[in-house]
Amino acid sequence: MSETQDRFIILKKTKYAEADLIIHALSSAGSKKSFIARSALKSKKRFGGGILEPTHFVNMTYKESKIEGGLHTLNEATLIDDFKLIRTDYDRLEIAFFFLNCAYHVSLEGDDSSHFLFNLLGHALRGLGATKNILRFKMHFCLKFMYQQGVISMDEWMAPFLKINIADSDQIDEIPEINKNISDYLDSIESQVLQYLKTADNAGSVY
Repeated sequence: MSETQDRFIILKKTKYAEADLIIHALSSAGSKKSFIARSALKSKKRFGGGILEPTHFVNMTYKESKIEGGLHTLNEATLIDDFKLIRTDYDRLEIAFFFLNCAYHVSLEGDDSSHFLFNLLGHALRGLGATKNILRFKMHFCLKFMYQQGVISMDEWMAPFLKINIADSDQIDEIPEINKNISDYLDSIESQVLQYLKTADNAGSVY
């Protein structure tokens, strides 16, 4: 079978057997795909330098599984962006993993029409490393995510977050009362996100 290439954001990795890895990643089309990277923990040529880490944006070469829902075989991966600024402090990294968790739980195998999810996640990982206000940035992601998923409608206080691209998130800090809105609403919005992810699980969108 011929090889396939695509760009992915790595969502999750799990050690399997002695030296293999199971990789879950979001494709450029918004489809979640699962791979087995055989001997990944030993192969410095194909997967060296910790390339298969969650948050990494990579180009993958793989063979598709013949079984629907089966693991694709990952042959090679090259790094496009490691979003290294995320790792400048623990709080940024924790929020990054929150973003990955959101994408992991709502993305679907075979869904090639969710480019918006891939774009949101990619811009969020890039912007998170540079933003001066990580709580505002987290709020921005949560609202964009929930709005894209069709879970919330726009209230007046949400308008700046939903109308401004997450890549331009720092512009929101110039809006009066924005810090008060973050203080008043962030915990409840995050709780809504987590509850929605549980609903997505129960609906069978994971595994």
